[in-house]
Amino acid sequence: MFTHIYSSSDVVSTTLTGLALMSFASAVIAFLGLSWSNERWRVPGALVGTACLVTAIYYAGAAGYWLSGAEASAGVRFSAWYTVHPIQVVAVYFFARSQGPVPSGVFWRISAAAVLMVFGRWLGDASFFNPTLGALISIAFWLYILGEMYFGAMAEAVRKSGRAVTLGWFWIRLLMTVGWAVYPILHFVDVVIGAGQSGGVIVLYSVFDIVNLIIPSLIVVAVAGQDRY
Repeated sequence: MFTHIYSSSDVVSTTLTGLALMSFASAVIAFLGLSWSNERWRVPGALVGTACLVTAIYYAGAAGYWLSGAEASAGVRFSAWYTVHPIQVVAVYFFARSQGPVPSGVFWRISAAAVLMVFGRWLGDASFFNPTLGALISIAFWLYILGEMYFGAMAEAVRKSGRAVTLGWFWIRLLMTVGWAVYPILHFVDVVIGAGQSGGVIVLYSVFDIVNLIIPSLIVVAVAGQDRY
């Protein structure tokens, strides 16, 4: 992505390159945070770091592809989502588990829901069946994950924790509620309405990765540090 020169007016190139660097920096911070966090925070810290690293690789490739031909592919983005979203929900599980017992069944259910959430949108995007139905299936699994976070054993494990943990949980849960809503919305714009991978759609997807991935990952690092010190 650094082998092409582009002007600051090229919003898509600037956004993709910036997100690649931001995601990589967040991954570095998360991995460095493993050295100053309590042992019980090592798993969620490593998971959010891995999610940021995978995202950085995706954005580096997407930026290079866009710069070479001013094109983008939803297929590449789905490939990243299949990895990143399950890792994120697993990180949420271990975040809660660091504060108390959470049944292992929750782990398997939300992991499967995260994969199926992406799979539903992919089926619609690939035209295997109606794109609207694919979006609705995706929304159903997303709502199930939120239900586990708001009303399930994870919420119960966090409820009696200290202020840093409960505040971090509140913000992570809020970001996954508000920020993740952009995925079905942009799916409708991209696939159902037919806008395609236009510059505006790409920029919106990318900017919301700050809200949906980078900020929650840094919250985990911050809470892990405060919980120790």
